[in-house]
Amino acid sequence: MKKKELLGLKVLKATSKMMRMAEGDQPVRKTEDYWGGKHFYVTYQHGLYMRCAVAGGLLKVAFFLTEHMRAGGRMPAYELYVDREAGEFLTYDRTADKWLTAKLDMVPWPDSVCFSEKKWISEQGNRIVKEYLGVEHGGYKGLLEYQLKVRADELKRRHKRETDPWDLDLEQTPALPRDWARWVEKVGITENYIFYRYDRKGARTGYCTFCEKEVEVRKPRHNKAGCCPRCRHAVTFKALGKAGTVMTSRNYMYLIQRCEDGFMVREFQGYRKYRKGDYRDPECNSWECRRAIYGHTAEPLHAYYWGDYKHAEFRWIETNFCHPNWYGDGRGKVYGKPLPSLNKKELRRTGMVEALQDSGRIDPEKYLAVLQKVPQLEQLSKARLPVLAEECVGSYYDFAESFRNAEACSLLKLLGIDSQQLKRLRKNGGGRKYLGWLQYEKAVGRTLPDEAVMWFCREGIQPEGLKFIACRMSMVQVYHYMRRQMRETGMTSREMLTTWADYLSMACRLGMDTNDAIIYRARKLRQRHDELVELCGQKEHAIRAGEILEKYPHIEDILQEIRPLYGYLGKNYTVIVPARIEEVLEEGERLHHCVGSSGRYWDRMERRESYVLFLRRASDPDTPYYTLEVEPDGTVRQKRTMYDRQKEDIKDAEKFLMEWQRAIAQRITEKERGLAEKSRVLRNQEFLKLKEDRVVINMGDFQGQLLADVLLADLMENKEGAAEAALPAAA
Repeated sequence: MKKKELLGLKVLKATSKMMRMAEGDQPVRKTEDYWGGKHFYVTYQHGLYMRCAVAGGLLKVAFFLTEHMRAGGRMPAYELYVDREAGEFLTYDRTADKWLTAKLDMVPWPDSVCFSEKKWISEQGNRIVKEYLGVEHGGYKGLLEYQLKVRADELKRRHKRETDPWDLDLEQTPALPRDWARWVEKVGITENYIFYRYDRKGARTGYCTFCEKEVEVRKPRHNKAGCCPRCRHAVTFKALGKAGTVMTSRNYMYLIQRCEDGFMVREFQGYRKYRKGDYRDPECNSWECRRAIYGHTAEPLHAYYWGDYKHAEFRWIETNFCHPNWYGDGRGKVYGKPLPSLNKKELRRTGMVEALQDSGRIDPEKYLAVLQKVPQLEQLSKARLPVLAEECVGSYYDFAESFRNAEACSLLKLLGIDSQQLKRLRKNGGGRKYLGWLQYEKAVGRTLPDEAVMWFCREGIQPEGLKFIACRMSMVQVYHYMRRQMRETGMTSREMLTTWADYLSMACRLGMDTNDAIIYRARKLRQRHDELVELCGQKEHAIRAGEILEKYPHIEDILQEIRPLYGYLGKNYTVIVPARIEEVLEEGERLHHCVGSSGRYWDRMERRESYVLFLRRASDPDTPYYTLEVEPDGTVRQKRTMYDRQKEDIKDAEKFLMEWQRAIAQRITEKERGLAEKSRVLRNQEFLKLKEDRVVINMGDFQGQLLADVLLADLMENKEGAAEAALPAAA
C-alpha cells in the first residue's frame, strides 16, 4: 500500500446520526483505587464510533472519538486501511499526523475508549467488515480478529524461514530399529525388581521383572539389592504389601546411526512404572530429546533438541553441541547393532566403541566433545584404560594440560611410565591417582607394592602431599606408619597427615632435630602434637614459622646478628629488629599486608639483600605502625602501614628515618657495605625490569600506577651509609 494514494481516498466523516448519538451520550466520571492512589476517568455508552467503506479494492475504516464529536468535530481521529489480497494493514493517526503499524488493541486510545465497553458501527458497516475480511464478527472485534490472524501468519512465515533448514537437515534421520522398543524395555532401562508376597515364614518365590518368570528367593528383604537366581541380573526386592506404585529412575539411552552427512547420535530418556497390584504389566515410557549430527570423520555439524519453539509449538530446535565442561552425568546404554559397522569407518579414530565396551555406559556426545579437546583420549580408550578414559571425559582440563606439550605418539611416553607399569595400571584398573604413583616410582627408581599404591589411591593421597616426609621415610614406611596411627587414634588419613605435618613444623620451630627417627616418627603422634601446641602457644604462627625455617634456616640467626646494628630509639619513634619469625607474621597479619605471606621477603633476608624492620611510636612500641624493608646500609626500600598504604604522618616519620640512617652510617662495617652494594645492583635491576614490563598496580591507593614508579618514589637512600649509586636510566 502506498501512503500517498491512501491519503488521496475520500475522507469518511461522521454522519448526522452519529453526531446526534454522540451528543446524547453523556459522560460518566468514575474513580478507582490502584497503584497507591485514586485515579479518575471518563466513560461513555459508546467510547468509539466507526464508519467503513470499500474503495479501490481496499477497506477503509474511520474511527471517531466521542469527546471530539460532542465538541462538534466530524473528522476521524484514526483511519485504518486494509488490503485483503496482500494481507496488510496500516493506521493513520490524523491527530499526530503519523502512520502506525500497530494492531487496534495497541493503538494509543484515550481512557474514554479504553474504559467504555461499547464501540458503535452501523449494521451496514458490520456487514461490510464481515464480507470483506471473511471473519466471523463485524465491527471492532472482527477487525482485531483479522489483524491477529495477519500477525500470526507473518510470525509463522518468519519462523518458517528459520525452521525450514532445520527440517531439511533432519530429513536424513533414519528410522528406528524394529526391536528398539524391546531393547529400551530390557536393556536401556537398567533397573529391575523381584516382587514377592511377604510371609512370616519367609517368602519362597518372587516375580523377576527382567526374565518375567517366577523364581526362587531366599530371605528377601524389602528394598534390598540382590541378584536374580535365574537371569543373574541385578535386582531390588520389593514386598507387594509395602511397594505401592514403583517407578524406575529416568535412564539415558543412545542410538547411533549412519546418515547422509556421516552419523547421528540420538538421545532418548525413559522409565518404567509398576502400578500397585499390576506389576506383571509395567508401563514403559521413552522419548527422544536430542539429535547430534557428525561428519564422516566425527566432526560436529549440527545439534537439535526437542522443545518449546518460541511458545508457538513443540518441535526440533537447533542448539549447541555438548560442551566438554558439562558437569552433568548423561551416561547411558547405547544400542549395539550399528556399532561394529560404524567402528570400521566413522568411529574408527575415536576409541568410543572400545570405551563403551569397557564401561557399559557412555555419553557419546560428551565423549566426542572431549575428544576434540584431548585427542589422546582415543589412545586411552584403545589401550583399555577405562578408568583413565572415564576420568578424562568427566574432567578433561587436567588431562589437556598434562598432554599439551606431549610430542610423542607413544602411549608410554605420553603417560610417563614403562611397559611393566602400564600392565599394572591396566590390571589394577588404575586412574589418574594410580598413574601419579607409577610416575613417582619411575622418578625415584623404586617400585612400591600394589597394596600400598591402591591404599594411597583410595585415601586420595598423592606423592605431592607427602613431600614433607619423603626425604626422611620411604613410601612403604609412610604407608605402614599412617595405617598404624589411623588405627590407634581413629583419625582419617587427611586428619593424620595434617597432624603429622603440623607436628613436624612445630618441632622444627622449637629447634628439635626433625631428622631423628624418634622425632619424625613419633610413636604417639597426636599426643606429641598436642604437647608441642602447648609449648608453641599460637599454633598457626608456629606451624608457619617452622615451614619458613625449613626453607630459610638462617633467618633468625641473621635477625639476632643485625639487632645491635639497626635497632634505634628516638624521641618520638623507634626502629625495632624482630627477634622471631612469628613477630614478622603477626606484623603482616595486624597491618593486613604481605610481608609475612610473601616468600620474596624471606628470600631477600636469607641472602642478606634486605631486612624487614618495624617502625613504631616511642610511646607505644608494642603496637604495629609502619613496616620497613631496609638494605644493609640503611637504605629504606619500602615503608608501608595498613593495607600497604602510606598516610600523611609518614612525612614526619621520614625525618626520624633520616636521623636513623645517620646513626646507622656510624655503625655498619665493611661487610654490610659490601652487602649493600650487591643489594643496590639487584634493586636497580628489579626496577629496570618492572619498568620495561610496565607492571601496573591493580588495586589499592596506587591503582593504575606503574609499580616501578611507586617503589622508586618510596626509596630513601642512605647517602652517608654507602657510596652514591646512579639509578638506571630507564627508571
